[in-house]
Amino acid sequence: MRHHIELEALCDDAERNHRCFYPTSNALQQATYVRLRNGYLVRPHRNVYSRASYWATLNPAERSRHIIRTLSRQFPTHVFSGLSAAAILQLEYSWHLHDDGSIFIASSTGSPKRAYRGIRRIGMTDPPVSSVIHFRRGDGIRAKAVPGPLTMNPRQTPSSQATLFGIACSDITDIIRITSPARTLVDCGLRYTFAQSLPMFDSALRNHLTTPQQVMDICDGMRTECGSIMRLLHYADPLSENGGESLCRAVVIEEGFAVPQLQHVFTDADASWTRYRVDFVWHTEDGRIIVLEFDGTAKYTDPSMTRHSNVHNVVRAERDREDALRRAGVTTIIRTNYEEVTLRTPLVRKLLDARVPMTGMNTRYERATDITGREL
Repeated sequence: MRHHIELEALCDDAERNHRCFYPTSNALQQATYVRLRNGYLVRPHRNVYSRASYWATLNPAERSRHIIRTLSRQFPTHVFSGLSAAAILQLEYSWHLHDDGSIFIASSTGSPKRAYRGIRRIGMTDPPVSSVIHFRRGDGIRAKAVPGPLTMNPRQTPSSQATLFGIACSDITDIIRITSPARTLVDCGLRYTFAQSLPMFDSALRNHLTTPQQVMDICDGMRTECGSIMRLLHYADPLSENGGESLCRAVVIEEGFAVPQLQHVFTDADASWTRYRVDFVWHTEDGRIIVLEFDGTAKYTDPSMTRHSNVHNVVRAERDREDALRRAGVTTIIRTNYEEVTLRTPLVRKLLDARVPMTGMNTRYERATDITGREL
């Protein structure tokens, strides 16, 4: 296979800007087809291509973002919605939601247009639109969400002197139209289960992308029963630090256990200057203090979290942490992980063995919090 300079340059530019590419001439199209047949390129969506070696390095959420960035350049006025908007906003959720490879766009109710099989339309009239500006900073690409529809002509080279929301136009790589964060949460909350949606709500509130009131305003303007959204707002908590913790809490709630307090800080009785923050805690009526810790694999493998220590040192530090928590009055420490949470039964068994209160027996444990995480 001969080296195609123009096609290689197109691939390089796409990868540098975190998107795929599409051929813009007949010659490029023919060269693309040849390389698609021999496996050098992949076609994850209609008229969207990438080097197979590069594509293999991307996780499902990032693959979706690459496709959306590419489509937004082909169709600048498209408004991406649902899970696609959540992906662009980088909300927390399970990557399994991308298994079918669908891209979601907002569409007028009753649109007669037939969609390509990889496109799913969410019907809405005059959707609230936000724009996400992707721009270059140093060696990376960053994003900024702003209200209102913006469009950048992909063939237009912006002036280096112009700025947009404090960003030099010469640094902008893409502008993508999406439904507002509040509308995005509503669409996802109506489509997915409580456990799948709660991480999105937690992360949106944590990152100050929207407020509960804005979400309720969207519900008030819809002709759809939004009871599931009200339930999500009731339990959403910005103190949840990541999607794994949010999923764990959702399972705890769905299985009927009391709503735990998040990110509680304990002081070591032998070293008052040392404090430990736990993921979940219950203070029971009989004086027990139960702690639940959600362990992600990154806790043992990510150098930024392990401070470049080996697994043995990390485990020893965890043992010291548990000893300090017991000195601080904790009576029971439960550890769980993503696999146990998704299977549910192993986690439920641990919670039952620890005699974690259940809401059916202790209704006072049903608590609501405001956006700061404080009890109402």
